[in-house]
Amino acid sequence: MKKYILLSLLALTLSGCDYLDVVPDNLATIEMAFNTRNSAERFLATCYGYIPEYANPVENFALVAGDEIWYYAEKDFYMNNETSLRLAKNMQNAIDPYCNFWEGRQGGMNMFIAIRDCNIFLENLGDIPGLEMGERKRWIAEVQVLKAFFNFWLMRMYGPIPIIEKNLPADATSEEIRLKREPVDKVVAYIVSLLDEAIASGALPEKITDIHSEYGRLTLSAAKAIKAQALVCAASPLFNGNTDMSGFKDKDGTPLVSVQYSPEKWIAARDACKDAIDEAESAGHGLYDFKDLLPIGEINASLRHELTLRATITDRYNKELIWGIGHNWVTALESWCQPRFTSHHAAAFNDAKKSHAPTMNVIEDFYTFRGVPINEDKNWDYAGRYQTIDIKGTIAEQHKYALQSDYTTAKLHTYREPRFYSYVGFDGGKWFTLEAPSDNEIPFLNVKAGQLSGRGGLELYSITGYFAKKLVNYQNVITQSSTKIIAYTFPIIRLSDLYLLYSEALNETKDAPDQEVYEYIQRVRNKAGLDQGGNLVKTWETHSRIPDKPKTKDGMREIIQRERMIELVFEGPRYWDLRRWKLAESYFSRPIRGWNIYATDVAGFYQVRNIYFRDFLNKDYLWPISQEEMLRNPNLVQSPGW
Repeated sequence: MKKYILLSLLALTLSGCDYLDVVPDNLATIEMAFNTRNSAERFLATCYGYIPEYANPVENFALVAGDEIWYYAEKDFYMNNETSLRLAKNMQNAIDPYCNFWEGRQGGMNMFIAIRDCNIFLENLGDIPGLEMGERKRWIAEVQVLKAFFNFWLMRMYGPIPIIEKNLPADATSEEIRLKREPVDKVVAYIVSLLDEAIASGALPEKITDIHSEYGRLTLSAAKAIKAQALVCAASPLFNGNTDMSGFKDKDGTPLVSVQYSPEKWIAARDACKDAIDEAESAGHGLYDFKDLLPIGEINASLRHELTLRATITDRYNKELIWGIGHNWVTALESWCQPRFTSHHAAAFNDAKKSHAPTMNVIEDFYTFRGVPINEDKNWDYAGRYQTIDIKGTIAEQHKYALQSDYTTAKLHTYREPRFYSYVGFDGGKWFTLEAPSDNEIPFLNVKAGQLSGRGGLELYSITGYFAKKLVNYQNVITQSSTKIIAYTFPIIRLSDLYLLYSEALNETKDAPDQEVYEYIQRVRNKAGLDQGGNLVKTWETHSRIPDKPKTKDGMREIIQRERMIELVFEGPRYWDLRRWKLAESYFSRPIRGWNIYATDVAGFYQVRNIYFRDFLNKDYLWPISQEEMLRNPNLVQSPGW
């Protein structure tokens, strides 16, 4: 289903009130909105319309606000209008915050208006001629899930937020409107209650059967997945035993974030993850496997595996996708990620102003081909990773479908895991597309200054020397006569994400990891082509400098976290994960790094360059509320440090 973008007459005529926009002020219009089935369905579309575009780096700021992606440094003018990069540069402020989803400013939309409109729908959808009872129940359940999702979105950003169970009457006093922030635990309980009610109704479909008209609408699997995400977030260190927020209290002295660690939160998260997985698998979801026939004929197993990993994102209706919505921004994002490796590409992307460039910070996260971190692999040259190497002989044969032979690249690009070659484009790396005549004639990238994929006269280039291949559809074809960019549904949550959440929750509920903990992360690693014989414990014993790492709770925690950062790279979860793990201060304070893209020669290009220095502070874990909103509502307390 396309993302619902048609706003009802109601949404266009209601004017916002002060504070949190919880008072509907046009009752006659509301009555009109629920007179007929068609008008009520338009209002349902309005509620869906508040879901941020996940392929839009402003609305889904997690794509850019962390350390995965960087944009031009010397062309700041273009990206400074995109407020998510200002978050990445630690330019957040409390006067007029960037990506403000509390008030709907500076790149954000007002999520309290979204919640208000969900309340209007739930409070007014009665018996309407032409609306069958089953359909009515489904619509109500969908909006309950949407309301929970919007509250979850705000909770991840702000922590404690006001809870708006019902809209206030039109004659509410100004004091009644001035709501206060509720403790995170209470907010989470409310989110879960909304989801449980929708789930228990039996009205949500197990799966979408009419994919052309309803794809993207909420299912039972999606509702349970959102519940799992919310409970894992609540159980994580940011909101579970966070003593750094011991002074964060409302004006009555009520603590807003729990400073006492509760293992029961991980138990609840574990059970919710398992329930979500069982429901998804029962509904037919599974790990994606590329089986399409290609117009270029049969392809080798290595390339087919690469397409399994790539098309997990770009195959619009694939079975691994539990919930995704919209593709209005996808083609734009693909264009920003697409390198030029022919003259046709240069002509097609002549007007592009941005390049969505992966940082070396995440490039080094990918494992070696043995399935362990590059700094742990006993037989991988970690100290010499930035040195160059000629791709010829045995090395060329072993990298036949990943690296161009008779070319010089960095050792960092050799003997890496399959996801590295499937997700990332780089100097000397091959980039499969349907423009390739065969699997033996795959184009590759030249990224040095003046080369087709490098910095030249045009403004489309990578500031780091890397490209996000994962987000570009292999079916895209750019010729002299036409440009064909294939849209897809950007994922909000997919089954691999749930598997890794479950593995994490299991590990946190046990004294030491066991086969149950290993099982679900192993499924993801097996799909990635890691662990000969399907045994990550054996992989660490054989290849790692820390052979017992998977056998300890702390060691397994690190492995699961690393797996999430690799598997879900460029999709957005890394930003939220590092925050909930309370690791953002470490990761987001490191310099943003890349190659020296201004050099035209091998020796000059392969010099590591610090692109931007930044400093993530403890206060950056929660969004500030604007000073204007704080003045309007004296019952609010500001987030710590702001």
